[in-house]
Amino acid sequence: MGIDEIRETMDSCKHCFMCRHACPTFLTTKLDSHTPRGYALMMAEVDAGKLRWAGSVADRFYQCSQCGLCRQDCAYHWAEDDLVRHGREEIVAAGAAPARIREIADRLMKTGTPVEGGSGIPAVMRDKIGAKGAEVLYVAGWAARREAPETIEAMAKIFDSLKVTWCCMEDEGCGIELLELGYAGEARRQAAAFVKRVAKIAPKRIVSSCPHLCRALREQHGLLGIDPPSMPVLHTAEFLAVELEAGRLSIGGGRREAVGYHDPCQLGRKLGIFDEPRRVIAAAIGAPPLELYHSREAAECCGAGSVMLTTEPDLAADVARRRLEGARNEGVRTLVTACGNCKTLMRRALEGDGSGMEVLDIAELAAASLRS
Repeated sequence: MGIDEIRETMDSCKHCFMCRHACPTFLTTKLDSHTPRGYALMMAEVDAGKLRWAGSVADRFYQCSQCGLCRQDCAYHWAEDDLVRHGREEIVAAGAAPARIREIADRLMKTGTPVEGGSGIPAVMRDKIGAKGAEVLYVAGWAARREAPETIEAMAKIFDSLKVTWCCMEDEGCGIELLELGYAGEARRQAAAFVKRVAKIAPKRIVSSCPHLCRALREQHGLLGIDPPSMPVLHTAEFLAVELEAGRLSIGGGRREAVGYHDPCQLGRKLGIFDEPRRVIAAAIGAPPLELYHSREAAECCGAGSVMLTTEPDLAADVARRRLEGARNEGVRTLVTACGNCKTLMRRALEGDGSGMEVLDIAELAAASLRS
């Protein structure tokens, strides 16, 4: 998105508050500075020299999940999420990034993951690192590797059942988190290094449990001037749907009561992948999932987007609790998602609430219902 489009978005959004009901942060905090209009007004004031990129102004720009629901809800589809990202680039360029953001960006540049101690390598992945000649390069995402290795174990079980050879990478850093934080130059360098590592492995397909990474490879690397990998890039929900429809994946009999599906923002609204996960869930449990009141293009963000899971963990958890309360009120007992960030955050938000609700990745649901 060019600077002229950013300015046009800013000049339009600063006069309008019609989409604030769609902003997950605003609905949690009730602060107007957390609305799309609030971000546009702050950027306009900085442009006019009335505000500086410092203190609470810079902080606010990192309290947006960039979920894109405001753009979806807007009659003109102004790209408020891109405006926020541009604001972050200005903050970084001005040397005004908050200390916690600088720390996270530094870890991303050094380890490819936003959390301390690296992303970790679950046991099931260790002998698969860098193996050449594999049919599938599986990229789990840092949240699955660090917080939900059961998702990776489920995919390993599925690959084995399909007799698909697979491998993985020690460093999965692809630049997307750095781009979201406003470090475009560093993101470009990390993206280029990632593509080179993929080229050395030369798989036939890339399969990822991380919607952020899928979108990075399909769309956002192009914004950085990086050519995408030459092989197809599939999210796990797409991979499972392809194998299911080809008759190679046999699942069923894993019926659970009151199963709902949470559309991850990056997978659904950003990439338009809605039907594939629903087909996989229906095959696994023998019935379509319950549709949440806010679903598909209008799905509410759980708060995990744009690295907010790590930059603003308390705020993100409050957003997640609101999303979970809505699902619970609609009768959902098992909530399936297709994003490691979403699962990690929602599972944290459920700790100690006594509701008995379960959050699963779609790979776990499919693996649990594999037919021998």
